[in-house]
Amino acid sequence: MMNKIKSILVNSIILLSFIILIILGSWQIDRKEQKNQLFEKLERVNLSEEDFQNIDINQTNINEWLYRKVALTGNYDFEKELYIFTHLSDPRGKYGGAGYWVLNPFITSNGEFIVINRGFVPQNIIQNFKLTNFNKKEKGPIIGYIKNFEERNIFTPKTDFQNKILYSIIKDDIKQIFNMNRIEPYYVDLVTSNQLIPQSNETRLEFPDNHLSYAITWYGLATSLLFIYFYSRIKRRKKNH
Repeated sequence: MMNKIKSILVNSIILLSFIILIILGSWQIDRKEQKNQLFEKLERVNLSEEDFQNIDINQTNINEWLYRKVALTGNYDFEKELYIFTHLSDPRGKYGGAGYWVLNPFITSNGEFIVINRGFVPQNIIQNFKLTNFNKKEKGPIIGYIKNFEERNIFTPKTDFQNKILYSIIKDDIKQIFNMNRIEPYYVDLVTSNQLIPQSNETRLEFPDNHLSYAITWYGLATSLLFIYFYSRIKRRKKNH
């Protein structure tokens, strides 16, 4: 009786492990497809910028515009400002490491309210940045990449509304901090700037693509598990006979 229970338990563990390995492999295949779609969008960065006044970007066609460059005329609202904690690991500019993206609303000449990521400020100078006025000099026209707002997940720290610090670029939290009823369903990463700080043109345009090798690893482990399982059963049967 004990041997039978032990056998059922072992078989159940092996079956569960096999299912988990297959799921992990399939998940990596799905991530591979998502990454391919991202790479297709990234090819748009080489296109010439579009005049914002001549285009219509909305919730239904936003995917067609992601990573396209647009030129906007208008003015910043420097009375409203917030900070996204980040770690810039491979900067194009002078500064990197821990720091903050600086976001402000931009009111276009057409009256749209667009959130602009003006660039990166290192953590060790963020307080000085907030206290000085040099961050209030930038004006339109500006050029930047169209980006999607990010989604909150279980690992995203809570937004610090009092200090206006976020850990992901989350639309609803930004609207709450800016006290704005409406903003466009995307934000813009600034490409060009006449200032050293915030450090613009730091949009991430390169991503690792190891998903196929990960998928092969998980599927390979699943196959090895089956091989070991059936080999041990055949060997045990021969031994009993």
